[in-house]
Amino acid sequence: MRKIKPDGEYPQEFHDWLRANKVPKRERRNPEALQKHFQEWKKINAPRRRSLFAFPRLNLDLGTIVDQVRTVSELLQTLQQAGELIRPQKKHHDDMM
Repeated sequence: MRKIKPDGEYPQEFHDWLRANKVPKRERRNPEALQKHFQEWKKINAPRRRSLFAFPRLNLDLGTIVDQVRTVSELLQTLQQAGELIRPQKKHHDDMM
């Protein structure tokens, strides 16, 4: 949908809509009536707002997702093992006696 030009010209789509709805030429020449029709046309042709709850369409490759999950799992396992090596072993109370 094109914008209205500063000199008051309307987009071609609006003029096509007027003809399709059989608006008389006399009304098309009347600036007030034309503005009223234009407001109606804008409401009908306004871009639709997306719902806040609408999920975007995702193109997912499940093979890639599984590979990434496996990689993250291996990384976490390695970090856990490294943490166990770094932390000093706690002595049990039975070993001290």
